[in-house]
Amino acid sequence: MADSDQSPGARALRLAKAAGRKAGVDVSDAKLLRVRSSVHVELPRAEIVARVEASGAERLAERQVRIARLLGDRGAPVARLVQPEFQPYFVEDGAVTLWQWLEQVADPDFAALGQAVAALHEATRSSLPSDLPSFDPLQIIHGYLAWPSPWSGSDESEELGLRAGALALEWQSAARDDPLGRVIVHGDLHQDNAIVTEQGLILLDLEDAGKGPASWDFAPLKVGVERYGVAPEDYRAFAAGYGSEPGAWEGHDVMCRIYELLVAAWAMRCSADSPQMAEEASVRVATVLGRGEERWTLL
Repeated sequence: MADSDQSPGARALRLAKAAGRKAGVDVSDAKLLRVRSSVHVELPRAEIVARVEASGAERLAERQVRIARLLGDRGAPVARLVQPEFQPYFVEDGAVTLWQWLEQVADPDFAALGQAVAALHEATRSSLPSDLPSFDPLQIIHGYLAWPSPWSGSDESEELGLRAGALALEWQSAARDDPLGRVIVHGDLHQDNAIVTEQGLILLDLEDAGKGPASWDFAPLKVGVERYGVAPEDYRAFAAGYGSEPGAWEGHDVMCRIYELLVAAWAMRCSADSPQMAEEASVRVATVLGRGEERWTLL
């Protein structure tokens, strides 16, 4: 097989089509949408987006399906699976999930994003199954750092891992004592993981979702103000839409520090995908380790 046929994009197209055929839908005209740690493929004739996980990430796909089914049953404003009872689809060396295509009619605003997160949290604030997956950002960080990448074995990778490990007890305390309670959190909340449809704002990409402290979903936007240049008034609009905020609680500072490590480790994991991602990984790692002050870019 030619090298081009083994690229992440070519593999994803092949697996997405195979999953679509299993689902009995038209897979002609399939096209790549995004190549990152997972690859998104559009099946336009079936109005489906296929999410193709990396080899070995079958449990991640199963986790997303379980969370998405529960959230769909409870009416939370999240993307819906296609034929959820048959998912995920296991094809060749990977797992694929199929999601309903959503047509964007406007750009997400921060107040609406806060309202959608509040609805997600309220739908899951009580009577959650005891064996539902928990959200563990430190585990996610260590998983990213363990993934083969240009950073594998580097001093920077080791230092990020040590910093994550050193925050374990603080994370446990913050997760236990969160004044906003314990819910299903989105896990990686930002505007690119939301879409405004005719039915309202819908949250996308449930890769990291699980039972966790509600305040965590404020951390990405709080870090966004510090690192990406998100306007402080946008964060305030998000909090107003949600109806509350963690405030100056020290546990939220711990969450923000962990989130910075998480998105730096994610960029390292994805740095082989493109020169832009490799450059962004270098910026994030340098700033997290106190060796730079450059602004981050949301890719």
